[in-house]
Amino acid sequence: MINKHKIKNAAVWSAFEAISSAGLSVISIVFLARILKPEDYGQIAAAQIIAALLVLIFSLGLSEAVIQKKNLTINHQLTVFWGTCASAIIVLLICLLISFYLYFYGGNKTVALVLICEGVGAAFQLIVILPTGLLLKNLDVGILTKRNLISRIVFFVIAIPMALNGYGLWSIVYANLSQYFIAFLLIFYQSRNILPRGYYFNFRQFFELCKFGLFVMLENLLWTVLTRVFSLLILNFHGTTQLGIYNISTRLTDAILNILNTVIGRLALPVFSSVQDDKKKLASFFFNATKLFNIVSMPAFVGLAFTCKYWVPIVLGPKWIDAVPIIQIIAIMNAIMFSRIFVSQLMKAVGESKRFLFLSFTSAFVTIVAALVTSKLSLYETMLVWSSMRVLITIPLGLYLVDKIVSIRAFDQLRPIVIPFAITLMMISVMLGFRFFFGKIFTSNILSVSIEIALGIITYCFIIFVLIKKKKIILR
Repeated sequence: MINKHKIKNAAVWSAFEAISSAGLSVISIVFLARILKPEDYGQIAAAQIIAALLVLIFSLGLSEAVIQKKNLTINHQLTVFWGTCASAIIVLLICLLISFYLYFYGGNKTVALVLICEGVGAAFQLIVILPTGLLLKNLDVGILTKRNLISRIVFFVIAIPMALNGYGLWSIVYANLSQYFIAFLLIFYQSRNILPRGYYFNFRQFFELCKFGLFVMLENLLWTVLTRVFSLLILNFHGTTQLGIYNISTRLTDAILNILNTVIGRLALPVFSSVQDDKKKLASFFFNATKLFNIVSMPAFVGLAFTCKYWVPIVLGPKWIDAVPIIQIIAIMNAIMFSRIFVSQLMKAVGESKRFLFLSFTSAFVTIVAALVTSKLSLYETMLVWSSMRVLITIPLGLYLVDKIVSIRAFDQLRPIVIPFAITLMMISVMLGFRFFFGKIFTSNILSVSIEIALGIITYCFIIFVLIKKKKIILR
């Protein structure tokens, strides 16, 4: 089992990275959204979706396999490294072929050129699978934090000046490519002392790792259908402008999610895997992690949905007003769906990703059906149907599967979200009370919204302080 000091150290570094990165991301999103058009975002998103899907497929879940495997030898590590190098070359070639088709036959030269840059970035992401997996396995999160922060700053430094000088969507494309390259260089420099040297590749060992990683990859791929393929369907049925609106909406809600995911993604699988043979301790970790995560995530998502109609036109500009209802739907859905965020990590830790694929398949199927049956409707109606089907179908199914596979009853799975739900309800009640009784007093909309948000934060902090004092929340 990983020692507590290392876990705490990793959590601190992850939290620092998450908050810093989110701050930079929000600043760049807000700034670029006021300069670029929804169609620009739509074209970039189309290329990024293709590249991201290829990375997900050809990664084969090897990063998770490296983390989860107990006896990872040097030969295993070299096999992963050279295998991912081959995957990187294949992905780059596929991106070039798709770009060739789009440029000469598909009628979209801009997306074709963007995809070439994203293909290079995809290759960089695949090559660093081994060093990233090794660092996460040892919870050397400080190294990853420094690398990610530097690369994000590079994006910020390049994108903003280029956008101001009229480069349009290419300001994001070139900044992304620079970010991928800097991250690639830094990860190899920072992990130079733990990386194996030489050439070795063994098909038997490669397939042994893929046997675990393949089901992780399939699960991730099916969950990715919820976003990537769904985005392609939006592009096909609603056009690049609506895809741009959807893209900016997801990026804003992801700003919150990424803060939380950075900590979870770094800690959950290594920590859960370290106690995979102790079912009682594993369940205890699962309950505590679920409660602490939702204490932060649920109020944040609901607060975002509750206030976005006031700050979106102020912060992003009036051209993005159509994004408000989409942000609200996604934020509320995330508040519900991500109360279950540790389930996937729990399944991976006990090696049951294969049996849990049914939930991922169901979610992917629901996503495609929702997009198809609402193809003639508005984007708002598509999002409403999609989110409702996800919640009403996948949540009950997930509760049943965890009960069956890990023997944690449905009631026990839901118990950790009771306190987060109560905190969220009290916070929103205070904000709603202020809006109803005092909102019209202020002539400045900015001042009114600022006070309302401040009251919500103060209420939240006060409740958390009281619960910690009463030991209803234990930060461990």
